[in-house]
Amino acid sequence: MIFLTVLSILGFALADMLVAQNRLSEVKIAQEYAFQIAESGLNFARWRLAHDEANYASATQTLFDPTGGPIGTYQLEFTPPGAGSTVVEIRSTGWYQNKINYTRTLEARYGRKAFTFYSFLFDSPVWFGGDAVDGRAHSNEGLRMDSTGNSEVTSRRATYTCTAIHACNPSATRPGVWGVGGNQNLWDFPTSNVDFAYVTSNLNDLQYKAVTEGVGLFLPSAGAPNGYDLNFLADGNVEIYQVTALNYNLTRGRWEGPVWKTYSNPLDISGETQIALYTLEPNDLIFAETNLWVRGEVNGRVTVVAANLPDVAATNRDIMLGSNNSEIRYSNYDGSCVLGLIAQRNILITYFVLNNMRLDAVLMAQKGLIGRDYYSSGARRIRNSITTYGSMISKDFSDPEFRWVNGAGATVSGFNTNVTTYDHHLVYYPPPYFPVMGDYDFISWEEKEKGQL
Repeated sequence: MIFLTVLSILGFALADMLVAQNRLSEVKIAQEYAFQIAESGLNFARWRLAHDEANYASATQTLFDPTGGPIGTYQLEFTPPGAGSTVVEIRSTGWYQNKINYTRTLEARYGRKAFTFYSFLFDSPVWFGGDAVDGRAHSNEGLRMDSTGNSEVTSRRATYTCTAIHACNPSATRPGVWGVGGNQNLWDFPTSNVDFAYVTSNLNDLQYKAVTEGVGLFLPSAGAPNGYDLNFLADGNVEIYQVTALNYNLTRGRWEGPVWKTYSNPLDISGETQIALYTLEPNDLIFAETNLWVRGEVNGRVTVVAANLPDVAATNRDIMLGSNNSEIRYSNYDGSCVLGLIAQRNILITYFVLNNMRLDAVLMAQKGLIGRDYYSSGARRIRNSITTYGSMISKDFSDPEFRWVNGAGATVSGFNTNVTTYDHHLVYYPPPYFPVMGDYDFISWEEKEKGQL
């Protein structure tokens, strides 16, 4: 009897153990299926964003096996990009449809790159001849790199024709990226084209927001034939001036494509009248139909546009920087302050500028160039240094060093030295309303929780 009792107890224990092991096996299977189902939800969410980028509606979908039986279900929740961001957060909860219904929840972040993904982005050939280049540099044409970069240096071209503009005289066929710069293991060509058509469409969108939707501040061309001067203040306000007179009409020149052109119209302000004091809103927009001068200390996130639409070449607008010893600085460098400058044509540094100048901004020239013209005379034709923090983007030939040199490499106009620093907050947090490109990229994911329905 005792033996039978012991045997019975052992039998029950063994049965309980087998039941427990079977349940544990089911739990493990359910856990794995739930994870894979949640992962399928994230993949679907990314696919949907690629085809309908503004669709952030939640979704629930059941997956079926080849015989039509239900495998499990995922539930999606989207957190749209915050103001000034391109990052979408997606939460996917999946569960296996058996008696356990064990859930697993994954969260992923996807972001669309803005043009500010690059520290330097050009649609024309470019030459870097300074000491160092900070951040990614790309040209849709050729890129001569005599500096040392610390990130990818890329070109769309396998080869291109280098001309006298970049010290190839006579012209010669060169690799897409070439030169004597360091870290050549970071060079890559040919790579994909960056489509500047995004910039053109973005200008139309920004005009619509400013004029039709009433977003931000709109400055009309009527009554301001010379344009406006924007002076940013550390308290978050902007002084708006109407420019009444210009001076320093020295002869200056620049390359526009393969053509050397000279100008004598003045770029520096000699007279102006304050017409308004504007308080910046979070992630703001200022759109002007005229030329603009910009200066001061930026405390906030704002994009400033100078463009006259519809687009007619004769009335394209420029942005001028540095006039009358001015510069642009941020109040903070934690991503809370950013200034995006979008010129329909050129962004130009004027003649009467500081000997040591600083520019904190994202500079984008939609159809033209970024640079300081060549001055053959004048006490300020050569300045000591320029420091830039942000990003440079232009359609036409630009000089990222703001420097003109002779055959011996000596400065004959512009700045003797330059220091460029890329604002790393710009990758997925560009200035407000800045153009973005391509599909959503995966940034990160993590498992948030396990649970039981």
